[in-house]
Amino acid sequence: MKRPGLTIAVIFGVILLALPIRADGAARPLPPVARAGLLDLSRWQMDRDGPVQLAGQWEFYWGKLLSPDDFRMGRKPESTGWFAMPAVWNGVSVNGRALGGSGFATFRLRLRVDPLQGRQALLIPYAFTAYRMWIDNRLAVVVGRVGKSADTMTPKYRTTIAFIDPPEDGEVELVLQISNFMHAKGGMRNPIRLAAASQVSGLKHRALVKDVLVFGCLLIMSIYHLALFAFRRSDRFNLYFALLCFFFSMRAGLTGEVFLADLFPNLDWMITIRLEWLCVYIGGPLGIAFARSFFPDECALSIYRGSLAIGTVLVLITLMAPVTVFTGMFPFVTPLIGLMLGYCAWVLFRAALRRRFGAVAMLASLALVITTVVNDMLYANDLIRTGHYIPYGLLFFVFSQAMILANRSAKAFQGLESTNAAYQLEIRERERAEAEVKAYQERLEDLVRERTDALAEANQRLKLELDDRKTAESEKLKLQEHLQRAQKMEALGTLAGGVAHDLNNILSGLVGYPDLLLQDLPADSDLRKPMLTIQQSGRKAAAIVQDLLTLARRGVADFQVVDLNSIVTDYLESPEFEKLIQFHPAVTVTSRLAADLVPVKGSSVHLFKTVMNLVSNAAEAMPDGGTLSIQTANRTVDRSTSDNEIAKEREHAVLIVQDNGTGISRSDMERIFEPFYSKKVMGKSGTGLGMAVVWGTVKDHGGFIDTHSREGVGTTFTLYFPATREAPKAAAAPWSILDNQGKGQTILVVDDVAEQREIATAMLSKLGYRAEAVSSGEAAVVHVSRRPVDLLLLDMVMDPGIDGLETYKRILEIHPAQKAVIASGYTETARIREAQRLGPVGYLKKPYGLDKLAEAVKAALGDESGKGPAGPVFRKRLKGP
Repeated sequence: MKRPGLTIAVIFGVILLALPIRADGAARPLPPVARAGLLDLSRWQMDRDGPVQLAGQWEFYWGKLLSPDDFRMGRKPESTGWFAMPAVWNGVSVNGRALGGSGFATFRLRLRVDPLQGRQALLIPYAFTAYRMWIDNRLAVVVGRVGKSADTMTPKYRTTIAFIDPPEDGEVELVLQISNFMHAKGGMRNPIRLAAASQVSGLKHRALVKDVLVFGCLLIMSIYHLALFAFRRSDRFNLYFALLCFFFSMRAGLTGEVFLADLFPNLDWMITIRLEWLCVYIGGPLGIAFARSFFPDECALSIYRGSLAIGTVLVLITLMAPVTVFTGMFPFVTPLIGLMLGYCAWVLFRAALRRRFGAVAMLASLALVITTVVNDMLYANDLIRTGHYIPYGLLFFVFSQAMILANRSAKAFQGLESTNAAYQLEIRERERAEAEVKAYQERLEDLVRERTDALAEANQRLKLELDDRKTAESEKLKLQEHLQRAQKMEALGTLAGGVAHDLNNILSGLVGYPDLLLQDLPADSDLRKPMLTIQQSGRKAAAIVQDLLTLARRGVADFQVVDLNSIVTDYLESPEFEKLIQFHPAVTVTSRLAADLVPVKGSSVHLFKTVMNLVSNAAEAMPDGGTLSIQTANRTVDRSTSDNEIAKEREHAVLIVQDNGTGISRSDMERIFEPFYSKKVMGKSGTGLGMAVVWGTVKDHGGFIDTHSREGVGTTFTLYFPATREAPKAAAAPWSILDNQGKGQTILVVDDVAEQREIATAMLSKLGYRAEAVSSGEAAVVHVSRRPVDLLLLDMVMDPGIDGLETYKRILEIHPAQKAVIASGYTETARIREAQRLGPVGYLKKPYGLDKLAEAVKAALGDESGKGPAGPVFRKRLKGP
């Protein structure tokens, strides 16, 4: 293997990231959850079933600090409602008002346990930012000082253990008080776990060992690289890397089990919280500094200085501002950190393209680090429920850098030897050159005279040529202006097609393998949720590829009968619209939707994005506020209102988006639908693609756009979509693998990408077919000539060699009735349609899941009753060209 160090680093990184994952999740039964303030654990055996989270509905008393005595009085306190633990209370609605992070509350939960199980224990995580808990009438845990204001409370981070001796009736009451006036978030984000008393020590120690291991490894590597920098100041990457290791070692000790708080019990909470967030905000600038120290030619100096300036501002805010300020601004800084990491990846990618030493290995390791950073940012913003993984990713990165540095030292020594040999050779060459120069000087004057005459003649020819070129250049510029617009869309289409093919091949594994794994995972497996997340991410990426094709007008999604009113309503209720209103609070949005609006045939996804782009542009056109109106109506287009021949004298569903903003000038109006043309600031409010997507979507739906605008008055966009009289399709029955099993038919997978062959054969075997695979069209022809198959699963584009169409033509010469399904990362092209005219050929778009593959294969093979192929992906053989 050419790069064993990189392979070892990858294996080590996978092992590190696997440390926090439970290995026994599949064997455990589904744990119960609390309902209406009661968690029934009477049938849960701790020794057999393991620890359980006290998750679910706790009684919630906002703005009250209650003790067990308050619940034993004649009248029970009035509850605010039910609170889904664990969670922070930010955003929870109380009396019609969304809560912020500051405040205090009481939570109450009744446990029903089996008293015969003996003594049990609670593993309690840290809360934001002080809490105390009663078990029955006993005050069991106090962390910090709970108070009703910032002056009366003391914040503290500490994970604790409290023991429970179940009473004879098995009823245990937990009363938890939490107060927070110091942090942007309030509540308890991590779950409280209940375990047998004999288990709790092992659980606590295992979690602590993981944190200490990460902390120690990172701290040692920090000291090691600081020593390297002390001995060789020119290698500044050692300094930046040492700082990264140090800050993230500190973060590992201040999160999770917070063992540094136990190690230094007198450590002030304000110091720990500022150090924790300092580690977060300094990571991005240090990452760019590290990348520039390695590859200065690929990293722009302005970006480097800008990141250091941003890092300095964030550090000053973290050190000087109140805690609620710098903890509350994390959602806004998150995209900035993401951009910094993305730029680091871009620097390494450019270095890899230029074959810089170590760039490929660093890029591979950085990809894993970025994955853990994205996970931690999503976790810090309460978007996922995983945990902190940055330390593990950084451990992998440290290991890979050690491999790179060792390799670099070896190559440097080899380079020194090669340089010495080259110097010796150069000395001999120079001695020989000096002798030639000495001989050449003797006839130098004649040579100079000859060259001078030749130069004068060449100058005269060049002058005449320049005059001709000036005349041709002016004509060329005129032609280029007309050509550039056509080339822009053509280039975008070519790019979209190529990107779609390559990305769809790559995404096949993300879409296909989760389908296979989910079939074998139990319903209560802890791995189902991560697997579903992977599958959804793959499908979202495939949808983005489809958007790119839409922009280039290279085909859109399958059309269905849709209601424009429903699409407008869905957008007005979407998170995208809520975010838009937050950015433009002075804009008033009104809607007037026609009750009898005719349906249209189209793609709900693309129509949704069209509405979103129009509304977003209208809101940005009113920086000082105004009214934005969304309307729908039925209109019959006649010859006097449209130049669109297809649209004339047809009924249309009309979408109208109107604003009273700044308006659009006449010169800009002529170019608003051009790709990448925008008057906005790039990276802040748009990329110049929004209106091009609107135009492409409307054209693909057979409609047209009327635009009216006056500067200082406002703008109106009127979109016409042809009406349809087709009835909406009935909802499809739930897909089941049992209804799509094959009967052992032989299917040959033909694909030049090994991963595609592996996933296709695995999925076909799962469906009950006998799957075989070859890597080229030529191999497929040889295979079928020797051993016929029931069906071909053909990739359309295979390089090198013949493509799917030519492969199918040659096989038809051997077996004229051969059935096939063509799978392609492109949209349906002319060559695919030509293959469908040759014989019974279905079409399957990459990436595909288990259900789509099953339906395509079943449709192509046909049922046993002789009715022949059926289904939306199969077309019968056509007559004629």
